[in-house]
Amino acid sequence: MKRLRQKLKNSRGLTLVEMMAASAILILLALMLHTGLIMAQDSYNKMTSESESQLLLSTLTDLLANELRYARDVETGADGVLSNYTSVNYGRHTTLSLNAETKQLEASGRQMLSSGAYGNGAYQIETCSITYTEDTGLFHVQLKVAGPSSIANEAEFFVRCLNAEGGEGGTT
Repeated sequence: MKRLRQKLKNSRGLTLVEMMAASAILILLALMLHTGLIMAQDSYNKMTSESESQLLLSTLTDLLANELRYARDVETGADGVLSNYTSVNYGRHTTLSLNAETKQLEASGRQMLSSGAYGNGAYQIETCSITYTEDTGLFHVQLKVAGPSSIANEAEFFVRCLNAEGGEGGTT
């Protein structure tokens, strides 16, 4: 350290080799810092994508569970796939489908969630399958949500239809 101070006080200064060595060390430190920051940013982006995908899946799960729980006049195809039903929120002959272009869930052609819930298009529903078993009064729902960086989350759940029996709430 004393030698360095003496060199700096000396009018001759540092040699070219010493300056090159100092520059090389600074460049290496800058590269290490840059690499660390890039890795941290990638990690942050992946974690954010994963959590936003899980949040969308959770929101869709709650939305569908609440919608199907109070369904009436449930109609299915021969394979048990939900055809249409009477909805408290969307009226008679409600059909649930995915918009072919945006891959967002719709009830009778109306968006069920705003596009902001889908990250303004960054997240999409890859698959949505809803079947109904009349004997048990259960809907079986399977969802798969995909986002950037090939992040995908899946959920499978059952919803008991509370209006499945009797009167207006019967099934066909």
